[in-house]
Amino acid sequence: MVVYADMVFLLNLCIDFLLLWLTTAIRRQRTSFWRILSAAFLGACYAVFHLWQPLILSTSFFGKLLFSLVMVWVAMGFQSLVAFLRNLGVFYLVSFVTGGGMFALHYFLSGDVDAAGGLFLSRVSGWGSTVSWVFVLLAFPLVWGYARISFRSLQERQAVNEYLAEVGIQLGEKRLECTGLIDTGNQLRDPLTRIPVMMVELEELIPYLPEGVVSMAKTRDWTGMDPSLPEEWATRVRLVPFRGAASRGGVMLALKPDRVEVFQGGLWHEAGNVLIGLDTGKLSSDGTYQAILHPSCVSAVG
Repeated sequence: MVVYADMVFLLNLCIDFLLLWLTTAIRRQRTSFWRILSAAFLGACYAVFHLWQPLILSTSFFGKLLFSLVMVWVAMGFQSLVAFLRNLGVFYLVSFVTGGGMFALHYFLSGDVDAAGGLFLSRVSGWGSTVSWVFVLLAFPLVWGYARISFRSLQERQAVNEYLAEVGIQLGEKRLECTGLIDTGNQLRDPLTRIPVMMVELEELIPYLPEGVVSMAKTRDWTGMDPSLPEEWATRVRLVPFRGAASRGGVMLALKPDRVEVFQGGLWHEAGNVLIGLDTGKLSSDGTYQAILHPSCVSAVG
């Protein structure tokens, strides 16, 4: 197999740059284009060193570890040992995920790209065949883009999970348990009693509510109370005015539950006096949570 050092250098320079760029994006590190390029340049030089067998250090485990440490240090600096190790771990994770995706695509497409010593090589003469370079130039950005979107989605989900809590709602003898999002921006209260209002998807509550209450929530008809509605439920119903986005006002049907509990620290804690606003839509597009908690519910728990 004929290997051209200039092609190995150029290919690994581009790949190392994109891997380091993705690492800094995931870690949200403030750095510069030139620092990333300098680190990628070192990585590309290291790749060329592999072509000379006498340079045993470069092909050893410690040699690879040393070069990766230097690359991460050049690209993102050294703020603390913990931060540096996290940067290094994310760099390895990004490299493994992207490299695995590349080999998976190579397996299905059967291109002419080889790997030797952890490097991407062109197994042809001259500047490489059309198949090999098209594969690398198209496949790597696709895998890199997918990895970036996946890591960003994971970060967003982890951030949301920090504000999730299990909620228990007692209505008479029935109890509903669902997942709630603690929304510090939710300041909705009953204007008369100043009782805080948490929102729950109507679909979650339908099995626990009389048909008359469900109909009122769906039709938004507040002209009269359903005469067939049991007296117990007639005393639970509230109408709460609210102001939404773009200064749009409205009225929300709310219920007075017997008790609301929030699960935190391995125990159920009573959330205090709170109303349940019925939301006819979906509070979470992916179904992660079905309720939005008022911050006072959590402060009452604490």
